[in-house]
Amino acid sequence: MKENHIVNLLEERPLGSLSVAELERVKTHTAACFECLRAYEAAQASLLLLQERASVSVEPPPFFQTKVMAAIRERKLAPTRLGFLNPWQTARPLVASMGALVVMLLALTFFTNGPEPLIESADLTSMNDSTPEWVVVDSDDAGDEMTYSQALTELYDPGMEAVDADRK
Repeated sequence: MKENHIVNLLEERPLGSLSVAELERVKTHTAACFECLRAYEAAQASLLLLQERASVSVEPPPFFQTKVMAAIRERKLAPTRLGFLNPWQTARPLVASMGALVVMLLALTFFTNGPEPLIESADLTSMNDSTPEWVVVDSDDAGDEMTYSQALTELYDPGMEAVDADRK
């Protein structure tokens, strides 16, 4: 009899939407099964409660419309802040941090000792002749433009790579 329990049928749809044949099946089954009888009675009680609650109309308290309309009117007449100030209220920390950064950069610019040389003289002597600067500055064709093949030959000269490997 476990396969024929009507609990699943009662849980799938409300009791009021069951067909006549389904109601007959429920009544015949509940005569023999105590568990299904309790489920059927609970479904009947919930159906009655829902129907009773749906039939009651709730009236708003007196002067409800007057109170609501007065609140709306008051909100419309209340002085409002300027519309463009609201985004500035949220962006205040960002603007303050940007201002602090500008002040710090200005202080660093004006209160530092002068610019330091980028390359010291000791570094100039240690520079390698195979740097790309040497190709551009010290090329044999100072006035002529180099072709791509000449530039690649100058940059990637196998003889220079061998010299570099020996230095390491």
